[in-house]
Order: sequence, then C-alpha cells, then structure tokens
Amino acid sequence: MALARDPTREKWDIYGGVTPYYTHVFEPLVDTTANMKTAPLLATEWEAVDETTWEFSLREGVTFHNGDSLTADAVVSSFDRVFEQWSWVPGWIGVEPDGVTAVDDTTVRFQTTEHFPAFPGTISHNYFGIQHPNPNETPVGTGPFQVEHVEEEQSITLTPYENYRGGTAEPRELTFKWVKDPNTRVLSLQKGSVDIAQQIPKSRATALADADDTAIETQLTPEAGLVAVNLYTAPTDDEQLRKALNWAVDQHQIVERVLNGMGKPARGPISSVIPWAVHGDLSPYGPDRERARELVEDSSYSGDPLSILINSENTDDKMVAQTLSGWFDDIGVATEIRQVDPASFYDTFTAGEAHLTLVSFGSNSAACDYLVRAMFHSEGSDNRKRYKKNGTGIYNPGPEVDRLIERGYRAETLAEKREHYGAVQKRVVETGAVIPLYYNESVLARQATVSGIDGHPVSNMADWAELSRSD
Repeated sequence: MALARDPTREKWDIYGGVTPYYTHVFEPLVDTTANMKTAPLLATEWEAVDETTWEFSLREGVTFHNGDSLTADAVVSSFDRVFEQWSWVPGWIGVEPDGVTAVDDTTVRFQTTEHFPAFPGTISHNYFGIQHPNPNETPVGTGPFQVEHVEEEQSITLTPYENYRGGTAEPRELTFKWVKDPNTRVLSLQKGSVDIAQQIPKSRATALADADDTAIETQLTPEAGLVAVNLYTAPTDDEQLRKALNWAVDQHQIVERVLNGMGKPARGPISSVIPWAVHGDLSPYGPDRERARELVEDSSYSGDPLSILINSENTDDKMVAQTLSGWFDDIGVATEIRQVDPASFYDTFTAGEAHLTLVSFGSNSAACDYLVRAMFHSEGSDNRKRYKKNGTGIYNPGPEVDRLIERGYRAETLAEKREHYGAVQKRVVETGAVIPLYYNESVLARQATVSGIDGHPVSNMADWAELSRSD
C-alpha cells in the first residue's frame, strides 16, 4: 500500500516508529463505528462514576503480540507515554497526566478536569492505541497485525497476529510504503508495483476507475473543506463583504468540476457524516453573483486584493483557490493566492496573515467535539494565538459562540449537543465567518484483482483484515 505520509516518521517514536494510523497494530479502548458512534473494543463497557470520573472494564482474554495479557497497568503505562510525548493531550481529552489509574487488573479509572460526557468517544482516536509497557521491544500491540520489519523513512511490513481474538487476518504480509508524490502513487499502481494507492488526486480517479486493471474506492468522511475568513482584519471584518463572498461561490461546481465529482457540496463547516451536524437545517447562500456585487458595493471594500492562503502540498486546494479567485473577481473583489509549505502553513494561518485560508477539518474519533472547539472557540487551537495576544482570533465569532460550545461540551445527549453545536454552525454561516465548500470524500485506488477493503468514514481506520488478491 502506497501512503501519502511516512509511516515511520519521527512523530511516531512513541509507538516504536510505527504509525498508529492504518496499521491496526495498536487498538484503543473504544471503537469508532461506521456511524461515527462509540462501540466496545479493548474495553467492553464504561460508566461515569460521577461528573468527573470514568471507569472502563477491560475485555478478558486479550493478549499482546508477545503473548502477555492486557492489564489495567499496561493501559496506564500506554497513556503515560502519550502524556509524555504530547503536552497538548490534557487540553484535548480533559485528563491530566496523573489522571489515569488502575483500580484492579481489569478496571481503569480516568479523572477528567471537568464534566465531559464525550470523553469515551474522545479516546477512540488512534493516538490512544494501547501498547505493551516495555518500550525496548519491537512495537507490540493487541491488534490483528503485528510488526515484522520497519525500514526507517520508507516502509513498515506487517504479518497477521495468529492468536488475535477475532481470527487471523487474511493477508500473509502487508507493507505500507511511503510514496510522497501523489502522481507517483498513481503511476506505481498502474505499473503494478503497489496494490493500493492512498489519497490519489481526484483528477486522476475517473481514469483509474475506467481502466480494466485498476479500480477506486470512495467514502464520505467526517472532514469538511472550507474557507476560514479572518474576522479581525480589514476588509474581511466587514460582514457585508463576507456575505458577498459567500453569495459568489457555487459549491456544486467545486465538487463536480474541481473535485471530479468526489465529495458533497457543503452548507456548513461540519461534515454531514458527523451526528450533530445540522447540514440539512442550513440554507445555502446561492450562487447569486448579482446580489454579491450589490453587497460588495454596500461594503467597505476599497479594491485592495484579499489574500488567499493555501497549503502548497494540497493539489486540490490550488485548483479550488483559482476557481474562487475567478468568482471573486467577477463580483469586483481582487485576490492574490499565497502558497506556503506544509511546515509553516498552520503557523501562518493562526498568526492571521491572510484574509482567507483554505482549510479542511475532520475527526479521527467518535467524539468530534474538539473540531468545533478548535475552529470557533476563542481559546481553541486555531484562534488561541491571536486571542491571547490581543483579544481577537481568526474566525471565532465571539463570547456567545464560546458559551454555546461550552454547553455542547457538557451536553449529556446527542439532541442537546446538536442544539448547541447546531446554533454555532448557523451562527458562523450567517455571519460569513466561513465559506463552506465541500464534505470530503476519500479516494483510494487499487488493483482490480484486490478485494476485501473494508472502508471507514475515518480513512485512518479502514480495515485490511480480509484483503485478498486473485490471480
């Protein structure tokens, strides 16, 4: 399998140099279902003992790849390593480094810093896959695949774990190889040097689907592509101008012409796959460029170009930005596209150095609360830098939205969560804090002889246990 990112990169030192994504070497306590809900995995059940205490019961009979039994102490050790690696984890899951303890051999207790009903779904993320306490061994987890060989900055080779509780996986050997360039991934597939190519350019998908020896697999994801509009820099601090930009955009054309029909036209900033999204309750702006021109004339816009920031690594974003630029020019708004490398993109965005930024956000766990907080809360990760510095931010609409997000975080039911987070989605659309573009559809290509791919809305969680290749 050709991956878009290095599966052995330094970031994964905590897992012995093996990415927790895709590989299924490590399993978290909680699973994320195809409906983006929680389900038992290494834990069979969990309960809130009180407002800030959770207890998880471990599945019996689970063994690590070295034959050792899964215990509560092993779970605590695994979380300790995550806390040591990433200082931002407590702010994400609401648990401090000393907040995970073993009650007995099969019960783990988590102490949250505040009432957080979405906690179980939050730790269904791949980052919380449980690993063996001995860091000196070959990476050892409990999943259906075990590590056979790691070639640094190149590839990971796995074999089935024969004693896996769910039965032995089908592939005799599974190799994840880093092929950085997307067009090279396609070429490798066409030449037959790889069986599966991940994250292929959407512009190449039709040709691969139509060819006799290749095919594609698609899956609507919990990721949304949008334009984040800087609310605190002139002239995009003018709501009339922001609404004009929204009226100029045709989401259906972006999906059909730019993304080759892969995806779903967006009405809001949260993918319709996420259970508390209110896509169906949001009214699209247009397109209506005549109305957009009138709003531009009524706004404070004086003719200076708006900057559109994009990540140079994302080929689709460049095409989207060029399309948007043409539409904005049509309503009398000049733009200039600024590409920056992936290493500096996020810092440039959160520093507020652009009027418009093409971003895509999706969840890698059943609890998607961190999305709405990161994006729209004043102290969320996207806005925190400027908010702490001068009380502004990027696309955080203000105190009322902050309060709605905090209520959503504490909501006990999906209906309550949808009420509060739905109000946030409506607010950011109505004020033009975002320009919704599309809900992303992941695309991977395969040899026509390959079957058994079990897709998942979170592409990192696709299942390879039943992969086979016919001759």
